Amino acid sequence: MGSEATFEIRILASLLILIPAIVGLGLHTLLAITLYKGWRTFRRVSFYVITVQLQGCDFCALLLDLYIAFPLTLTGRQYMGDSIALYYGPLFFEGIAFNGLFLLSFFMSFNRFLLFILPQVHNKLFTYWGTRIMSLIVWIIVFLFIGLSNYFGCRKQFAKDDFYFWYNCSNRVPGELHYNDFMFIASNIVPITMIVMYVIIYVKIRHATHDNEMTRVKQEIKFFVQTVLISILIVVEMVMFITVPFLGVTGYGQFYLIILMNLIIISNNLVTPIVIFTFNSDVRQHLRSIIYYRQATVVQPVNILNQGRK
Repeated sequence: MGSEATFEIRILASLLILIPAIVGLGLHTLLAITLYKGWRTFRRVSFYVITVQLQGCDFCALLLDLYIAFPLTLTGRQYMGDSIALYYGPLFFEGIAFNGLFLLSFFMSFNRFLLFILPQVHNKLFTYWGTRIMSLIVWIIVFLFIGLSNYFGCRKQFAKDDFYFWYNCSNRVPGELHYNDFMFIASNIVPITMIVMYVIIYVKIRHATHDNEMTRVKQEIKFFVQTVLISILIVVEMVMFITVPFLGVTGYGQFYLIILMNLIIISNNLVTPIVIFTFNSDVRQHLRSIIYYRQATVVQPVNILNQGRK
């Protein structure tokens, strides 16, 4: 960038990382406790099995925002140096978290797609163990994807003067095909495929006329809506990554544009618990039971103490 960020811009950018990250970690912790308490029920539903994995990615990304993005944005100093343990290692897992979220969102969308379009295939694939085996395959792909990225010379870094994570492909030769090109193509194909699946599902829902079919649709449509809400920001992110370089924004405006992009990325790490708590009464019921139980355990000793004083 031609311009240098002012102290005021750094304060704004860092606060818009710090505050959402803390809020997100709190929401994810609350949801994790709730799902854990009701896991005997939730573990049978593939949607929740994938949701827990999305949470892991979100939690990791938010922690690394606090560890790397926030202090480097605020100070402009890479306080942890260039060591593998303190810098490149955590950034490796930031790449795992981002791409895990990316592919798991696709996996969840694929789950909904099969359920609405090919329910018999869905029932055969997304069994108790089927969901877990396919999840394992997704994670193998994620680690392989990022591992190959590092092998071919693309290491994730954080631009402390420009406030964003990026891949530094130091051995890339202009005009020659590089592994980074494959990453770029994959990052475009996946969200496009997700959009196509959403459109097909929408058309299917609109034409579901039989009573038994409508009953099934009504039971599953809330999961589809949640899937779209959880995944849509991934699509927005990829669109922004593609279009922003062509906007030609210069000067301080480019900092504000990056701040907006970072806010969208962090919001993507916040959306899962918000959506799950909003749409699922069974999850809220477990949350209420935890809160009421906690209140009861606090009130009961107080009552005993008061009776003893009498």
